[in-house]
Amino acid sequence: MNFEVIPFLSLNGEAAKAIVFYEEHLGAKVLFKKSYKEMKEMNPNFHFEEGQDEYITHSVLEIGVNKIMIAEEAMDSSRPWQLGNSSSLCIQSKDKNIIHNLYQSLVEHSEVTVLIPLKENAFSPGYAIIRDPFGIVIQLCVTIHDF
Repeated sequence: MNFEVIPFLSLNGEAAKAIVFYEEHLGAKVLFKKSYKEMKEMNPNFHFEEGQDEYITHSVLEIGVNKIMIAEEAMDSSRPWQLGNSSSLCIQSKDKNIIHNLYQSLVEHSEVTVLIPLKENAFSPGYAIIRDPFGIVIQLCVTIHDF
């Protein structure tokens, strides 16, 4: 089988800002991005509220060798949008300098919250957890494994 599993973040009006943040602090490359305004141009039946022209209907970013998708809408429209604490993005590398540099870039942003500072622990020579300005928890891990 040849397929990908890609994390998809629904950010409730913060997607465009999050994309800029990930470009700046994680070196993300935008592979695809479509705003509500662009979607309306493609499909006149697409409706959105005034002031949401630059909201993101879909995007694909490449961060390192992986992809992530970001948009505005909640995936389960039967419930109110809520950012949960049951998931995170985990960024790992065997190269301690890469993890250190990403951590430094993230924590220099005034709205990043350090949940666990970067330090050695029982399973990693460098591990940290931060929460980004959009409520997304990011783990940074120097791995010793080949997976």
